[in-house]
Amino acid sequence: MTIRVLELAEQLKVGTDDLLAVCTLLEIPATSRISCLSPEHIKKLRTYYQEKSE
Repeated sequence: MTIRVLELAEQLKVGTDDLLAVCTLLEIPATSRISCLSPEHIKKLRTYYQEKSE
């Protein structure tokens, strides 16, 4: 299941600009808030934010 950057940002309680910056950092091809993220990309992003909050 894919979701958009905007939806994941809401779930993670972060800004879309911040999430897009992390996508660039992790080499995830997302260029706008309506870009779709694959399950693999979603997992990478969730892991990044979990590690960041620890």
